[in-house]
Formats: sequence, structure tokens, C-alpha cells
Amino acid sequence: MVSAVGCWSGKRDYATPERLEAGLVVSLDGVGGYNWGPRWLRAGLDEAGVKPAIVIYDWSKGPTGLFVGDLMAKERNQAAASDLAQRVATYVSAMPHRPVTLIGHSAGAAVVVWALEALPPNCQVERAILLAPALSPDYDLTKALRAVRSRLYVMYSQADVGLLAAGTAVFGTMDRQHAVSAGLVGFNVPVEADVDQYVKVRQVRWTLDLVKMGHLGGHLGWTSTRFAREFIAPIILGRSDPGEKVVAPQAASRPAPASSP
Repeated sequence: MVSAVGCWSGKRDYATPERLEAGLVVSLDGVGGYNWGPRWLRAGLDEAGVKPAIVIYDWSKGPTGLFVGDLMAKERNQAAASDLAQRVATYVSAMPHRPVTLIGHSAGAAVVVWALEALPPNCQVERAILLAPALSPDYDLTKALRAVRSRLYVMYSQADVGLLAAGTAVFGTMDRQHAVSAGLVGFNVPVEADVDQYVKVRQVRWTLDLVKMGHLGGHLGWTSTRFAREFIAPIILGRSDPGEKVVAPQAASRPAPASSP
């Protein structure tokens, strides 16, 4: 069954036939291809008792490409997303009714979104988790959400100023906007978006309460082993559904009813 889903990065004991029978978790790192974060995250999920296969999809050019090259290569990045979508669709076809979770950190979150957009119409994952996504806040998630059965979680931190405010303002987001990222402020609901799809979205803002779970508010805190074990694993295990709903612009701008005289 490992051959059925392609060649995933990681130790084989995280993708045994028994684990693949239980489901699939795919983790993507940010720019640079170092994959430290996905390895920390994988260890935390495993420690928490997540039974599905936990694999790393390496989409970047690697350390020699440097982070700017990964950020700017939109066509190449979308091709990698299409490849990931094919692998996920192959797994879902071979192992129907198993839960699939896609997790992307920073720029890897954009690749997850594009992979969801590229999935066949009859193929859905159970959930997606976007950690500090390096996409612009107004990016329309509608098409990606159609490929998600239950939830799309967005985790952002207003303390992540260096990379997701100054960094993407200068070098651009993955969708090539020179602006702060959704990983700093969360996503908005564009006017043209399908608000019925956005009911699947839950946004988790970093607060001091998360420090006790090993997340100090910085860019890499979302992938720490402790945070993965104590916060992300319960989501995958179906024990937690954190975050706030996003407010559609129509609801936000609707005038209050007039008071009775």
C-alpha cells in the first residue's frame, strides 16, 4: 500500500500497511525544504497515539533554492500541489472511507490549499490544518473547502511579525501579494466566496494560553512536538474542535434592526 500512495518522505515505520489502513496524515513544511517542523510535528502526533500513517511531502526546491526561490516559483509550486493531489486521490481510491488529514506550515499551507483545489470532484479529505499560512488574508478558500469534508483549521499568530508581516510584505506571499499573511491575521471571507463552504472554517488565534502547550507565538511554535501532541493531535483524534467561525461580509455589514418607538 505504500507504493499505492507514492514515495513519501519519512521513516517507514510511520507508513506501515497497518497505519495506512487506519488513515493518512500528510505534513508539508515551509520554504527551504528543511522539514524540521514536520518531523517535530510527526513525533508529537505519534506520541499522542495518532494511528494513521504520518508522512512528509517535500515540495520545495530544497535548502539550495533558498526561501525566496520557493516563494516566487508559483507555477512550480502549483505543479507540486497537483502532484500531491494525485497522490491523495490515489490513496482515497485505494483506501476509501479512511480519514485523510493535510497539514501545511507557512508556505506549505498554500501548497495544501492548491492541492485541495486540484482534487477530483468526488474526492474529499476529512480535514485540513493550515499553520501560519503564507497566503494573503483575502485569498478565496471556496474551491479548497469543497474538497474538505468536516473542517479546515487556520492557525495564526499576531506575534509572527518578522516573517508574516515584514517578510511577505517585501518578498510576497505564496499567491504573490505583497502584504501581510493570513498566518498573521487570519483569513477574511471575500465578497465573492461561497459562505456555505466557509462554515467549515475554524480560525485559531495564538494567545498566551498556548504557551503552556509549548507555543511561544513564533513561526515554528505551531510545529513543536509538544504543541502537536497536546493541541493538534486531539483534533485528528476527534476529541477537540477549537477555533472561531469566520464572519461573512454580508453578516458583518448587515444593519441592526430598528428599535421600536
